[in-house]
Amino acid sequence: MHGVNETDVLVAGAGASGVPAAIAAARSGCRVILLEEDLLPGGAPVDMYVTMLCGGPRTGIYREMVERLNAGHELSGRPLEGFSDGIDGKDHWYLPSAYVEVLLRMIAAEKNLHLICGAEVSRVLLEEGSGANRVIGVACEKRDGCEMRFRAKLTIDATGDAAVAHAAGCETRYGRESRDEHGEALAPEKADERVQQCSWMYISQRLAPGPAFDMANLGFPGLVESNLGWWMNNQEECLRRNTGIYLHWGCKVQCQDTRDPAVVAESQREAYHLMSGDLTLLRKNGFAVYLAPKLGIRESRRIVGEYVLSARDLKNGSMPEDTIAVSDYGLDAWGEPMSKEDIRTPRYGIPYRCLIPKKTEGLLVCGKCISGTHLAASSYRVQPVAASIGQASGIAAFLSASGDLPVRDLPMDRLKEMLVSAGVIPQTDPL
Repeated sequence: MHGVNETDVLVAGAGASGVPAAIAAARSGCRVILLEEDLLPGGAPVDMYVTMLCGGPRTGIYREMVERLNAGHELSGRPLEGFSDGIDGKDHWYLPSAYVEVLLRMIAAEKNLHLICGAEVSRVLLEEGSGANRVIGVACEKRDGCEMRFRAKLTIDATGDAAVAHAAGCETRYGRESRDEHGEALAPEKADERVQQCSWMYISQRLAPGPAFDMANLGFPGLVESNLGWWMNNQEECLRRNTGIYLHWGCKVQCQDTRDPAVVAESQREAYHLMSGDLTLLRKNGFAVYLAPKLGIRESRRIVGEYVLSARDLKNGSMPEDTIAVSDYGLDAWGEPMSKEDIRTPRYGIPYRCLIPKKTEGLLVCGKCISGTHLAASSYRVQPVAASIGQASGIAAFLSASGDLPVRDLPMDRLKEMLVSAGVIPQTDPL
């Protein structure tokens, strides 16, 4: 594609939130272009091996994906019954290639959706002479120095690090807020730029039949076996089953700046040195080890939107009138000590206002970089919730693009009706 390419909705980032956003907009009737900087869609499950179904609820397009994974890619070789709601108390994970296959088929099934991979956003197109910060598309620089430009009625930033919003000049936050800023009892006394720890995930697989290896001998024993208990608490059962394939969380490292690829690369090398003893031990015991291509990043920059969701909102089980997604997942800020009571939250709602960057038009943000505090983001960052936010942003983008409406002027009753119909929010949740 060369020159300027016109579309109704443009989605930057084909990960956990971007794919549902693009599919939702396309199913609603919009022409959609989905850009991905990597060579394949998928995001965290494909790049970082975050392939375990964690958090909930599993709704809408994400639930469709889960059902396809179960139907054709269960590691036991046969589909499991009655697990789609995520309430069976067991872990389920799939090979990264399974996510690639399922997502490629889901994307290809949408005639209004065009996927372009290998397309990293290099700059944002802003409307000239309007006196306002209005996003009208993005540009991607090719290796030959030429640009691919994409103009859209509505752009969705699903990059995971608010790259489009940041390039557009939107206000963003990075790191932890102070305790007093949002009344968060678990926040530090003073704000800083510390983010959640990163993990380098990997898969181990026994290459030939042999005696069970006790994974408790690893220096970093955090791992799961599919269709068994949470985080290998049932060690005796694991040894008895001896299935021979496991998903490991590797080690934890504190990256000084997850916004900077060079700094992330340094952290990934640090993680390798920390894990090298475990990798050697696994190989000596007959296992192959498949390291994820990228270090797992839980947190980057977040936009400052029309509303900033806080941990206090989560703890209160807040369900605002403009709720567009719900979460059942508690606070999970890696690297910070928390009690079970600290972690626990009731079901809460995510406001549509958190998707709208301040003083900006023509742009919605979805996924883990929406407007929220460091602590709140530790909950809604998980893939099922990010996917629900993404699907909601795609439906909102349809309403904006098809009605030529500013993102702040959408008919919320209609948005609620479409979200309920798509299974993103239940009828009983207020909007």
